[in-house]
Amino acid sequence: MQFIRVSLLIVLLFPTVAAAQSGRGHAGQPCQKGQFAFDNVLLTCSSDGLFRVALPEDLPPRPEGGYQQRPEWFPRLLDVMMEPDGAPACPAIGRVTFTSPVIAIGDTLLIVPQGMMIGDHVTPIDHAYIGVRPLAIRRERRTEADFVPVRVPADGIVTSLQTLGSPTSIRVVIAHGCETYSIYMVLNRLSGALGHLQDELMAKNYLSTKVTVTAGDIFGIQRDNPLDFSVHVGSAWLPGFVSPFAYTSADTWKPFTVDPWPYFSPDLGTAYESRMQRVAAPRFGRIDLDQPGTAAGNWFIDGTLGYSGFPIERIRNGEFPQGGMIEGKNTYAWGHLSIVPHWVQPTSWIFSTGWWNDSRGDPTQMLLEVAEGQPVPSQLRADGRMVVYRLRQLGTDYQMPPGDESPFPINYQVIGGEIMGLVAVAVNADGTLSLEAFPNATDPSRVTAFSPARRTYRR
Repeated sequence: MQFIRVSLLIVLLFPTVAAAQSGRGHAGQPCQKGQFAFDNVLLTCSSDGLFRVALPEDLPPRPEGGYQQRPEWFPRLLDVMMEPDGAPACPAIGRVTFTSPVIAIGDTLLIVPQGMMIGDHVTPIDHAYIGVRPLAIRRERRTEADFVPVRVPADGIVTSLQTLGSPTSIRVVIAHGCETYSIYMVLNRLSGALGHLQDELMAKNYLSTKVTVTAGDIFGIQRDNPLDFSVHVGSAWLPGFVSPFAYTSADTWKPFTVDPWPYFSPDLGTAYESRMQRVAAPRFGRIDLDQPGTAAGNWFIDGTLGYSGFPIERIRNGEFPQGGMIEGKNTYAWGHLSIVPHWVQPTSWIFSTGWWNDSRGDPTQMLLEVAEGQPVPSQLRADGRMVVYRLRQLGTDYQMPPGDESPFPINYQVIGGEIMGLVAVAVNADGTLSLEAFPNATDPSRVTAFSPARRTYRR
C-alpha cells in the first residue's frame, strides 16, 4: 500500500517572438477591427487599432454544443510552435506515421497515461510517462551501460532544446510536418543526432535548433526517470474543453493534444498496448474532461487569465503577462482546480487544487469520497445547490510480482487514506463554480452554507 505526496517543478517555455507573420503579432502593432493574433498570449484589436491582450469579453459567444473544432480566434498550432521552414512534406494521406518506437518495446516497463495529476500538475497532464527498463534496477546499482536509447519516431526537424531546471532533465521538440509535433521532457542526456549539442545546451540552457533527423535516429538516452512524451497535431482538436480561451495564455498546444498510438504503425501501436498502465478505454487517457453545466472538469479562479494565473486586473492596467511565476504566489498553478476521474481508474474521482490551505498556492491531490446518496461531480447541475464531499489522502493498492522492483504497477486500485478535509461545491446558473475548502474538518453535516471564504472559479 502506497500513498502519493509528490511535488514537481514545471518550467514553462515561452519562445521569443520574431517579426510578425501570419497568425502572429505583437502588442501595440496596428490591426483591424475583429482581428486576433498570437504573441505567447492571444491578442485582439483594440478600439484604437492596436493589438492588446485579449480578455474573455472579447470573444464571440460560445457555439451551441461547444467547440467541436478550432475556433477562428484560437491560435494555429504552427504559430504556437513556430514551425520552421524545411519540415518534412505532408504525405498524401494527410498525416504522419510513426514507424520507429520512441523507446524499444523491450526497454519499456510501463506507460502512465495522459491525465495524471500530481504536484503543480493540478489539471490533467497533456503527456504520458514512458517508464524505462532501468527503473526496475535499484538506483545505486545502475551503470552507464543501463541507459537505453530514445529514438525519433518519424522524420522531422528538431526545433528547440531546453534544460528544465536540471542537467539531466531536457526538453526536445521535433516538427514532423503535417503540423505534427512530438515533445519529450525530462530526457536524461542528448545522444546520437543531438549528442554534439549536449555541452552547448548545458552552457546556455536553451537552444533554437534546426537539426534534421530521420525515423529511428537516436537523439537521447534515458535511465533515471520516466520519459515524458506527447504528440500535438494542428488538424486535431479536443472538444472536451468548455473554454479553450483558458489555454491562450499558457500551454496553448493543449487543445491539439492527441492519442499518439494511432499515429504509430499498427504493429508498434499493438505492441505498446501491453505496457499501458490504464486498461479502461481510452488506454492512453484523456485530458479534456469538462462537462458543461456540472462540476466536472478544469476550473480557474475568477479574475485570472486562465492557465497563466495572471491577474486580469493587471492586464487592464496595461501590464503584459510574461509567463512563469506570479508575483506573491508559490506556483503559477495557485488558481487551478480540477475535479475529474482518476487517470488509471476512472470510476474514482480526484479533487486536485492549487490552493488548498494557502492562498499563495499549495498544490494538492486528494480522493473525493462520494457518500451514499450523493451525486458524483458530473451529476451536479447549475442550480446553486451545495454538496459537501469528504477528501481523503490519495493512495494506491497493488501487489508487485516477486523480484520486481518497478514502481509502476499496471491497473492498480485507487484507495483513500486518512481524511484530509471537506470541500463544499455548487454549480451556479452563470456557469461559475462556488467552492469552499475546510482542511482537517471531517463532518460534512457541520457545513450547511457557504461563508465569506467561498471562492469563485470559471472555466
